[in-house]
Amino acid sequence: MKVSYILWFSMVAVAPISGQASMLGSWGSTTEEAEVAESATKKKQSRYLHDMIHDERRYVLFNSRRLSGECLDVCVEETKVPLFNEPPLVDSETKSPTPQPSATPTKSPTKSPSNNPTDAPSVSPTKSPTRSPTKSPSNNPTDAPSVSPTKSPTNAPTVLKAPPNTDCENLGLVSTANLGYLFSEATGEKAPVGCFPHIRGMPNNFPDRDDSIGVFVGGNFIEQHAAEVEGNTVVLGDLVVKATGAGNFASVGAGSHVIPNPGGDCIIVGGNIEAERDIQVYNQKTWMNCDIVHKGDSVNPHRWKTNGVVRKDVNYDLSYYENMAEVFEKKSQYWKTLPSTGTAFEQYGETEFQCSANDDIQVFNIAQNEHYKLNGSTKNIHTISFSTNCKGKTILVNVQGTGDISVNAAAMYDPDNKLGYGANGFSTCFTQSLLWNFPDASTVNIGNGKTSEFHGSILAGNNLKLTTTGHSGRAVVLGDLTHERGGSEFHAYPYNPPFPLPDPDDLCAIDLGASPNAGGAAVGGGAADGGAVVDYSATPPPTNAATPPPTNAPVPAASNRCTAIPKNRLPQNVGNTKDHKCAKCHPDINQKWWPCNKKNPPICEGNCNLH
Repeated sequence: MKVSYILWFSMVAVAPISGQASMLGSWGSTTEEAEVAESATKKKQSRYLHDMIHDERRYVLFNSRRLSGECLDVCVEETKVPLFNEPPLVDSETKSPTPQPSATPTKSPTKSPSNNPTDAPSVSPTKSPTRSPTKSPSNNPTDAPSVSPTKSPTNAPTVLKAPPNTDCENLGLVSTANLGYLFSEATGEKAPVGCFPHIRGMPNNFPDRDDSIGVFVGGNFIEQHAAEVEGNTVVLGDLVVKATGAGNFASVGAGSHVIPNPGGDCIIVGGNIEAERDIQVYNQKTWMNCDIVHKGDSVNPHRWKTNGVVRKDVNYDLSYYENMAEVFEKKSQYWKTLPSTGTAFEQYGETEFQCSANDDIQVFNIAQNEHYKLNGSTKNIHTISFSTNCKGKTILVNVQGTGDISVNAAAMYDPDNKLGYGANGFSTCFTQSLLWNFPDASTVNIGNGKTSEFHGSILAGNNLKLTTTGHSGRAVVLGDLTHERGGSEFHAYPYNPPFPLPDPDDLCAIDLGASPNAGGAAVGGGAADGGAVVDYSATPPPTNAATPPPTNAPVPAASNRCTAIPKNRLPQNVGNTKDHKCAKCHPDINQKWWPCNKKNPPICEGNCNLH
């Protein structure tokens, strides 16, 4: 038999034996035996090439001698002489196969070492830094005052306005976001979270509450022809309900029915109060009660049907609302300067407010020559709608221009193309996101012969007439409000948009106190007094006291100013105001709302234009 054939045969014979041993080694072993087998396997894998050749030659010789009939002792180990630089021979054979594989890994596996730690803190900033820097970093003041005064002072002394109060909290303003605290979102115990319900009939109970102001009037509130006024009402002037005026205040027959909490002042009047008819005030349930408080005279107080009381309080503190009136004016004037993000497009009597895709706050500016998009001056506007991109965004509509402005109470469609004030109608969430701003109009007419529900809060810089059947939202009117449509209703809905509107930096820089100049000029007298006005909201005050006027400069005459009448000279039932508020009644300023609309009796005197 050839040696090559014998070599092949012996390798074939050995191979299955080795394979069987491997298979047997995978079943029935103990854990300790498995570890020994694993160690032996690693040793086998590390054998030198000449060892492998030597072993194979041994097997060939063994088999060839067996085939020849020679009796051999298989238990005798061969003595092997190590080669040079070769490590001592280690038994690489597993003495017995392991019954089963190891059940658990080694008790202490090698842990992955940490990557090289940095010697210094991480270079990258935090994942979520602040989104935007502060709006107005502090300006660097000059290192030193002017070295020398101006050579030729003006003929008239400078009339200094008192340094403004830039801290809103000191004015008692808890929050000025959007329309401010008590004028934007619902407040008070049991205030609802989320969107108000649609307009409905009176429920058996009233689960939700809202102590915020539904209707605010800086001037007089005249209820001429109407049905209901839902929510709290604040009037700085007079409240007059004519014989055909609203018969329900605070809680109503049809509305959101998110009503004030019981026990508060639901109607607050800074002037006189008059009723020419019986009026239900928050009395539909025995637990419902609220007070009506007024500072002026009352006519027919018994006609206010309330579970509370009608009380006169000449010392009632209206300062919060008076300050808010000035805040509203600043907001209105600032918001009108915001650039447009969307476009109001009119076609065939339908005006669509088309929002941009990415802006969270959508601003629309309707210019003086574009009022036709809102009224019937040149086209009969029968529909007002909002594009799908407007959904989930804050919507501000600035109706620019002066004079009288009319807005048709056209059919209004929300971004989901829903119409009407009832269930599944115009989205109340969208109502809470929408604000109409009329900064400079003399009088705004909401209705203009149309009778659909007008959705969205209203901010009017002067006078407003509601001549449609209903309005859903806050109504903030700095001048006079006239409710003049049979069956018309104010429905209490908040202004609580998803993204807050921006505010001017000097929002709370309200004039406080009197002017410090030697002549005693009234604060805010301005150019009307013959002097320049320095507004500290724009210019920082001097380090030391103001330089007194030159002795040869004239002092503005008191007769050229409009000042407040002192309390001791007013009738007992009439509240007084402050000089800086009356200063706005000067003919050069000619403010038309409170206190400049108080002329019977007046609370300002001097060079005043009272309406």
